[in-house]
Amino acid sequence: MQKKIISLFITSLFCIGIYAQTKLLDSLTDWVNMHPAIDSQYIITLHRISYRLSENDIKKSFAYYEKVVALSDSLNFTYGKSLAQINLGILLYNSANFDASNKAFFRAIDYAEACGAMRLKAVSLNNIGDNFKTLKDFERSRQYARQAIDINTKIQAWRGVAINYELLQQSDLEEKLYDQAKSHLLLGMPFAIRSSDSYALSQFYLGFGKLKAIDNNTDSAIWYFTEALRQARLQNDLRNQFQVYVAEAAYLKNIPSKKKIILLDSALRIATQTSYMEGISKAAEQLSMAYDEAANKDSSLFYYRIYRKSADSLFSENNKRNVIIKESEWMIKRKEIENKHLLELSQLQHKDLAIKNSLLIAVLICLLLAIIIGFFIYRNADAKEKRSEATLKQKIAEIKMQVLRTQMNPHFIFNSLNGIENFMMQNEKRLASDYLNKFTRLIRTILDSSLNELIPVAKDMEALQLYIDLQQLRFNNKFTYTSCVNPQIVDGDYKVPSLIIQPFVENAIEHGIAHSERTDCTLSVTAAINGSHLLYVIEDNGIGRQQAAEYNQQNKRQHKSLGIAITEDRIRIFNGTEKGASDIVITDLYDSNNDPRGTRVDVKIKLV
Repeated sequence: MQKKIISLFITSLFCIGIYAQTKLLDSLTDWVNMHPAIDSQYIITLHRISYRLSENDIKKSFAYYEKVVALSDSLNFTYGKSLAQINLGILLYNSANFDASNKAFFRAIDYAEACGAMRLKAVSLNNIGDNFKTLKDFERSRQYARQAIDINTKIQAWRGVAINYELLQQSDLEEKLYDQAKSHLLLGMPFAIRSSDSYALSQFYLGFGKLKAIDNNTDSAIWYFTEALRQARLQNDLRNQFQVYVAEAAYLKNIPSKKKIILLDSALRIATQTSYMEGISKAAEQLSMAYDEAANKDSSLFYYRIYRKSADSLFSENNKRNVIIKESEWMIKRKEIENKHLLELSQLQHKDLAIKNSLLIAVLICLLLAIIIGFFIYRNADAKEKRSEATLKQKIAEIKMQVLRTQMNPHFIFNSLNGIENFMMQNEKRLASDYLNKFTRLIRTILDSSLNELIPVAKDMEALQLYIDLQQLRFNNKFTYTSCVNPQIVDGDYKVPSLIIQPFVENAIEHGIAHSERTDCTLSVTAAINGSHLLYVIEDNGIGRQQAAEYNQQNKRQHKSLGIAITEDRIRIFNGTEKGASDIVITDLYDSNNDPRGTRVDVKIKLV
């Protein structure tokens, strides 16, 4: 009952924060809609909207960012250009693209220096330092933070000075330089108090709380954490509230498991509601460990799965954000080029009429010569173009195959590591050791093969045998395996892409055999030459696709076979066929009573 009350209290506070944030965004949007003039204040307000959206709605944030860039360029508003680059740097930072983020901040510094906006220069320097801190390059982080301190001190930007010192203490804390961290907190705290900024104060109280907890001064640590949370709530700063909850759970010693779980649950609630994927991953990981300490294995596994899922989602989300960012940068660059060409054209129009006529005549002569020359070389050029196009298509296909292969290897390794994890969780140390030995041999085989686009069939079957050995060990020899490779294939030295049929074998084991109650489960793989193709046949006597799908629907609703999807693309590209071709044929097998008795997969690979 008490946990429910706390949960309701936290939820109500969060709703108030979301309402305040929405109200502020609505206020800024209304001002933009009612403001008739496109001036500097209009551009700055657009930037504020983009900044407010940068953590919650990337797409909208980019839309406003692009408006800031376009309007700043059209008005030649250098201050706006600097703001836009700062916002771009923040968006790139959120997507973990630190190199591009730093480049954006350096461009912001150039614009800031051009218009004398030293405050924006200091902000950019601090953000560059924050990037290096995240990358664990603490010396560079301190270097940029100190440069920002010098500027903010000169222009009396006390809030900026406070935030710069707080960044210094974060680097110190990461390197366990606790005395140095305390010194920087003491130097920066007066500036945070002087600025009366709740965000900065919350960060400083959080830093002091961590140091007190490290010194085993629990009462003082709790007081500072409480004050940090109070300051965060003054402006409904949900990200700072999240950091306080996680810090209390991580730093307070001898904290009861029940209380630690409540704190982390609060952090996870905030991260989930604000779509803070990194926060979801961090909170879920700690919740898994907390439940493990409390000997609640089911809950520990539940939150561990959330942690793994959110980590994968974060990777995918970062890819999407990077695509949006690259596209936006290209569009902005294109507009800059177009504007430059228009300016050059305008300058040409004001030149002397005689010079223009001379240039026109010269252009006409050149054009005539070009037409004459083009007429004679047309056929040769056309043939050359076709050859180049064919070569380009071949290179594109090769590159696609390389990309898919690099996606396949991590996917395969990830699934194999899950097997080791299962043994460890079941305290099967000997089996885990045997499994790990075989796994290292398999990894070495994969690494040896990764240097070549194609490998001999025999070597690929060797790797497949190692993988099946691992699976037999994992499932306690639940199934028997047979393979039959036509000697003509081995003697002919035919080659195939590495691990090309492994995902189908994996599906047969994981979804067909693993859930079967039979005691005579079998798996077979055959390879034979069929015309101009190599024909693989993978057959199992498991539960069949229909029952496997029902099981996944009940137990793995978010499951998606990434390995099969990648392999289908690899085979299609390698064979040079279109989607829908019959390169892969899956057949459901039934017994005499029309009951499912397994699955058969036929895979055709072009002979090379």
